[in-house]
Amino acid sequence: MSELSDLQLIQRITAGDSGAFATLEGRYRQRLTGFLKGRQQLSQEEAEDVTQDVFTTLLTNDYAALRGFEGRSSMYTWLCTIGLRRCYRRQQRQPQVVDAADDSTPEPSADPTDSGVVATQVRQAMTALPEQFRTPLMLHHFGGLEYHEIAELLGVPGNTVATRICRAKRRLREMLTEENGRGRNHGAVATN
Repeated sequence: MSELSDLQLIQRITAGDSGAFATLEGRYRQRLTGFLKGRQQLSQEEAEDVTQDVFTTLLTNDYAALRGFEGRSSMYTWLCTIGLRRCYRRQQRQPQVVDAADDSTPEPSADPTDSGVVATQVRQAMTALPEQFRTPLMLHHFGGLEYHEIAELLGVPGNTVATRICRAKRRLREMLTEENGRGRNHGAVATN
C-alpha cells in the first residue's frame, strides 16, 4: 500500500480500511514526533504524546478531521499544523512557571567553548525572540521544513519566511554576542 498517495489512503481509511491508516501513520509518526520535539522543545515522551493525540484526532468522529484534508498542503504540513495547535493548547492549559530559587540552570561561563552553557544561552535567546521570528526559524532548523513548506504552514509568502529567518538569526547573533560580552565584562564599570 506504500505506493498509494495520501489522498488515496484517506479514501481507503474513510471506507474502513484500518491497514490504510496504519500505512499513513507509519509514513508520518516518526517525522511528526521529531518535528514537535524540535519545534516545541518537548521531551521525547511529550512529543510522542502530542503525536499520539494528533493521530487519535484523525480517528475520532468517523474520521471527520481526515475528511477535512483537501490536499492543498502536503499531509506532513497539515499534520504539523494540527500538532502545533495541540502544543499551543497544552501550553495554555499548563503555563510554565519558572522558580526563581531553582538554580539548576548553569551560570554563564567566560569559556565560550563550554557547550552546556552555549546551548542554554541559545535556548534562552530563542525563547526571547518574538514569535513571528522564532517560529519560522525553529520550523526550518529543528523541524526540517523547507521555506515553501513553512510559508504554506504559516500562510505567508515564501520571501516573508526567508526575511523572518534572516532577521531571527541576526537577532540571535546580537543577543548571544551581547550575552557573551556581559559574561566577559562581569564586574566591569560601564563608562557610557
